Amino acid sequence: MPKTSVWKTRVGSQILMGKVTDITQIGIDRIPCAHVRCQMNEFNIYLKKYFARSFDFWALDRNSVGNIGDTILIKRIEGERPKANVSHTVDRVVFKFGNVVDPVTGRKIFNDTFADEVDLKKLLVEEIVDKPMEQDSLLFEERRALQIKTLENEKSNV
Repeated sequence: MPKTSVWKTRVGSQILMGKVTDITQIGIDRIPCAHVRCQMNEFNIYLKKYFARSFDFWALDRNSVGNIGDTILIKRIEGERPKANVSHTVDRVVFKFGNVVDPVTGRKIFNDTFADEVDLKKLLVEEIVDKPMEQDSLLFEERRALQIKTLENEKSNV
């Protein structure tokens, strides 16, 4: 039985995925490096539950492919390290910061909705709400009934 209630995960640190938190250059040669924050799980034996814990790693970024906020894949350096605290290299960028694309459908996402759905909603609002406003002589109930009828027609067409 361990002395603490927390067991470290058995997953190694050969390949990790994390977010770039800082980009800097080290040494006299000014080698570009990225400070990457990766989440790993720790198991609490009393609660029988995993908890996420963040670990920070320095990764060698010779091609300067990552920017702050990007999600990147890093691999452990095999052989000699340029500095003692640099233990990984940047393999590739998985997700660019600010350019969120659903990997399954390939469509852009804004917050929690797809971009083409947002455009469709704007179009429907213009057609259903703004155009009937030209008919100001109608009462609210009549205007609302006209909007609902137009919305039903648009739904059936789509």
